[in-house]
Amino acid sequence: MFNEIYVITDLGPGDGGKGSIVHALSCKTDANLIIKRGGAQGSHGVRTSLGESFNFSQWGCGTLEGVPTFLSEQMVISPVGLDNESEALKKLGIFDPFKLLTCDPSCIVATPYHRIASQFEELLLKDKPRGTVGTGVGQAYRMTSLGEEMTIRARDLTNRRIIRSKLQRQYDYYFERYDNITRDAFLPDDFHSYAANLILLLHDEDYFNYIIDLFDRIGKKLSFKSLDEVLKGDGTAIVECSHGVLTDAEMGLKPHVSAIRTLPIFANEMLKSAGYDGKIINYAVHRAYEIRHGAGPMPTYDPEFTARMLPGSHKDENRWQGAVRAGPLDLNLVKYALDVSNEIDFDGLALTWFDQILANKRTWPICVDYKYVRNGNESYVDFLSRAEPIIPETVIKNPIAVRELFDFVGKILEGLLKVPLKILSAGPTEKNKIYSE
Repeated sequence: MFNEIYVITDLGPGDGGKGSIVHALSCKTDANLIIKRGGAQGSHGVRTSLGESFNFSQWGCGTLEGVPTFLSEQMVISPVGLDNESEALKKLGIFDPFKLLTCDPSCIVATPYHRIASQFEELLLKDKPRGTVGTGVGQAYRMTSLGEEMTIRARDLTNRRIIRSKLQRQYDYYFERYDNITRDAFLPDDFHSYAANLILLLHDEDYFNYIIDLFDRIGKKLSFKSLDEVLKGDGTAIVECSHGVLTDAEMGLKPHVSAIRTLPIFANEMLKSAGYDGKIINYAVHRAYEIRHGAGPMPTYDPEFTARMLPGSHKDENRWQGAVRAGPLDLNLVKYALDVSNEIDFDGLALTWFDQILANKRTWPICVDYKYVRNGNESYVDFLSRAEPIIPETVIKNPIAVRELFDFVGKILEGLLKVPLKILSAGPTEKNKIYSE
């Protein structure tokens, strides 16, 4: 059984830098396994000191180091995504990416019809977006409430008859839901740019058959194991989670949340339920500033700050997630995420993208409070929409030694958050990470 397992949790709405931290820990600990949980729509970026670069979704962020990935029972997988990602990995020189991948047979499968539904639902909100990646992971998760006859599991991908039967039920369900929607239900530009094409796909029999063929092909490539089997390995494993605490289905900032649960307790309980009784190390991840892709409250949003910070973030604007925004670090939101995650104690914090602070006048703005007090009957999200941040600035002296920088940042954060800094990312690769030990 593994000696230790790291659980990596994003304290924000996502985009916190989990990929870089998972990759760095894979190198530092000589990890033997990455365990994935969450959804197959994430984009966890990795840049290595050898000059390699990749945005991972379903393969773990230790893949470029040869670390195998296990897709846990808490992972919603996408066969279309697996196909695309495996082809991209081949171009990086990984001859057979599926040899580095095993899958729990009970994983929920997101289909292209879930993707169509996800995009339809966002378009129907018109100018009041909720925000979605638009890949259908949330729709696939919600569809489990309709029963197993509507839910494709990873094990079903090995049986073409079951794929066709369940996919037909999904198609019928969504066809009835969306076929009679008129163009008036959408913004004019949305109808012409997106909705009209989604309607065509719903009527395309060739598309239905294409999905079956692709699912059947991916099913032949998958290897299946249960979590208790893979936990028999030696050394170190890392649980790589998607999304962030602020998008947790129940405790996140509603309505701008995912369908899945993102709190670290769920990863911890999954490991213990599989019989793991070894050491679990919980790390929280956050950027040195705030970032949010799409709709949702963000009191410290600053267009000028966004323009300075976002180059190099590799996050493009799209209709589903909307525009990406940035602003000074908001300790109020970080504390909220820590409070709703209080069923476990974080062993440490990994602060990412601090090199951008150093590159921008070496001034670190941090929101420590808001000017207004929340009304008794006001929701937290409504309060955040009018909150006016108080943002003092800290100047990082120049020059400063690496260890002195770590201690300086760590003292500030631990004094404010009561969580020790364990990793400070001062650059994009594993060589740019500063550790407490």
